[in-house]
Amino acid sequence: MGSVTTLTDQVREIWEEVLGISPIDDNDDIFDLGGHSLTITQIIARMRKRLDVEVSLDAFFDNPTIAGIVESLGDD
Repeated sequence: MGSVTTLTDQVREIWEEVLGISPIDDNDDIFDLGGHSLTITQIIARMRKRLDVEVSLDAFFDNPTIAGIVESLGDD
């Protein structure tokens, strides 16, 4: 029986890869973790490629947590 990976888990994995931090909590603020516009751009590109979703840079300023980004996508 395979494990189910939620959108939240997939987004968390991307954040951990780009930021080089693990574990990251769903409610950790990306800016408190050292994220900035360039790292966010990398996260957006990976999310687009792996998850086939579009997230704007502004979404990260409005929702700077994994939970907030996933909620902005209307999924999970």
